[in-house]
Amino acid sequence: MALAKIILAGSILAALSSVALGQATQPIKEASPPPGMQTGVVTVVNRLNGTVVIEPTKDSAKNANPTDAAAKAAAEKAAAEKAAAAEASAERLKIKRELIDGVHAGDKIKFSVSETNGTKTITKIEAD
Repeated sequence: MALAKIILAGSILAALSSVALGQATQPIKEASPPPGMQTGVVTVVNRLNGTVVIEPTKDSAKNANPTDAAAKAAAEKAAAEKAAAAEASAERLKIKRELIDGVHAGDKIKFSVSETNGTKTITKIEAD
């Protein structure tokens, strides 16, 4: 009988501690992209001419790598203008040949863009 009481007490302690641990677990928060990275959804992939059309998400403009005060102000103004618009417009971007293989329409992505001679090119892309 004493052995049964010890086993019962041990199982109750184990059950209570697992319930307490389950309640103490913090919820997983969705991380925002690092500075310089934008987020969006791929709508069109054209592998023949190396372009993709990406519809940016609403919070993408605020992550566009503001480096100094003037750039921060410009980024905030752009974010406000984008928020005022009903829908963010899709943007056609060039993409490097080695990066385009892992991209498909409908993918949620994080990406970095560089601009040279007026042409915006994706330099880094990863699935979101």
